Amino acid sequence: MSAAAPSLQPLIDSLLAGDRRALSRAITRIEEGRHDVIAVMEQLWERRQGAAVLGVTGPPGAGKSTFVDRLVVRLRDQQHRVAVLAVDPSSPFSGGAILGDRIRMQRHAADPEVFIRSLGTRGHHGGLTRTTLESAVLCAAAGFDRVVIETVGVGQTELEIVGVADQVVVLLVPESGDVIQTMKAGLLEGADVFGVNKADRPGVDELVRELRAMAAMGRGAAGGEVPVFPVSATEGRGLDPLLNELTSRLDSGARPLRGLNPRGLVARIVGEERARLGRGRALDALGAGGALEDLGRQLEEARVNPYGVVRALLEHWQS
Repeated sequence: MSAAAPSLQPLIDSLLAGDRRALSRAITRIEEGRHDVIAVMEQLWERRQGAAVLGVTGPPGAGKSTFVDRLVVRLRDQQHRVAVLAVDPSSPFSGGAILGDRIRMQRHAADPEVFIRSLGTRGHHGGLTRTTLESAVLCAAAGFDRVVIETVGVGQTELEIVGVADQVVVLLVPESGDVIQTMKAGLLEGADVFGVNKADRPGVDELVRELRAMAAMGRGAAGGEVPVFPVSATEGRGLDPLLNELTSRLDSGARPLRGLNPRGLVARIVGEERARLGRGRALDALGAGGALEDLGRQLEEARVNPYGVVRALLEHWQS
């Protein structure tokens, strides 16, 4: 096991002691793709076993944040330390998260046993961010034994959460019935539990029947029939059976038949690291004292086509 750089050790030590500010700084380093991230994650990876991870996903407007807020209350009542990673669309200007789930969950802000962090997608597809898995590992390392990941609103092919969470609840609303036919395969493969939210609206009974029919015909992510619960997260109606099911699964250590693809994870990280190193090499080559410094000056002065510079760099590296 590689040790992290000495300058990072105090941060890691503080994180392992449960310091929420250290956790926040560590997640920021992960999001920024700092060069020392690999050594940090290598040191902390095994800590992921200390937490059960629950994914909350579904289409936009399904009431995921309201549901997560209620879930946090239940988990805290059970004396769990809870981390919430809320994935939000990114601002096209700053790259930061723009919906601010931390604002929606203000009643938990003063609780030292709750950590809430919004993660911007930064152009990443699949309902998560590029670094959601690593952020969950850091939360586990900081002593949060329940990590709740709320995905950005997703469609039928954007169920990346299934490779990260131990259990996944898919929240739908009665209006989802219009698109359920095109979502069947992905939903059934990705869901451990279904919640039909906003159950006071017309069409809820039909959607519940259709989901239960789907569950009866196939097997869900955990290999068994997927339970379906009609609920109203805003009013709290019907939530107890669903929350009981989820917390029971997390307490029992239930794991799905699917799971993390370790080869895919390594391939993704290697690709990102090579891309980072490539950017660094390019900047060095075009910078002061670099082999192509003159070409870099022409580029800054708009006297050369950027794609011509790309070709020159590739030819230079291949020679």
